[in-house]
Amino acid sequence: MAGRASARGGFAASHRHDRAMIAAVVFAIWLAIVTGFSLDMVRRAQGGSLHFPLIVHLHVAAYVSWLLLLAAQVWLVRTRRVAVHRRLGMAALLLIPLMLVLGPATAISAIVENPYMPDRWISWLSVNFANTFGSVFLLAAGFLMRRDPASHKRLMLMGTIAVTEPGFSRIWEPFLLGLWGEGYAAFYFSTFIGTFLLVLAVGVYDLATRGRLHPAYVAAALWIFANELLATWLFYQPFWLRAMKLMMGHSA
Repeated sequence: MAGRASARGGFAASHRHDRAMIAAVVFAIWLAIVTGFSLDMVRRAQGGSLHFPLIVHLHVAAYVSWLLLLAAQVWLVRTRRVAVHRRLGMAALLLIPLMLVLGPATAISAIVENPYMPDRWISWLSVNFANTFGSVFLLAAGFLMRRDPASHKRLMLMGTIAVTEPGFSRIWEPFLLGLWGEGYAAFYFSTFIGTFLLVLAVGVYDLATRGRLHPAYVAAALWIFANELLATWLFYQPFWLRAMKLMMGHSA
């Protein structure tokens, strides 16, 4: 049975299946990231390119720390150590700004240091920026709403889902693009289908357990989809490629 209702129009703040749902989403996020980047490491090892600058290591440390923090927070709530959960959550004050800086900085650094970077990967900055800024905005909102449990847990989940594209893309993006070809719809779904499905899964869960969608979920889903659609549109715009090349010091 649903738990107590929140102040948001009677939406039940908790349900007996919430912990299982959250754990399942966190597991799916971890699975996507580990699988995607493991495949990428295998490909890089085969090509002899397993060498990374310091900024990449810092980027990995920040984002993996966030995933570890998320998993730890879920475990603490499941084991009813809510006080520890709240204290540990203060680490977000450090990790969220680090993610905001290191996400774009790592992508920019790779392009600046490679004068032969293909145009496609320069245009891909639209995806890099959408992932980072879209995710960080939701995570910051979730942190600020930590006294509203229903909103807090949805925003934290959705914010983390928003940044899982790099894992999903490394699994199937080249295959799907090869299957569907180029174009706005093909690009969107081959790039963002993983996050798209996870976002929908959270909404389906709310409908199944509460019969309605939480306002925080609706706002977060619209925010994620808007960012992803904007990234898709920018990717194909000549002015975007020219602007990114100018910013990176590449010849037009």
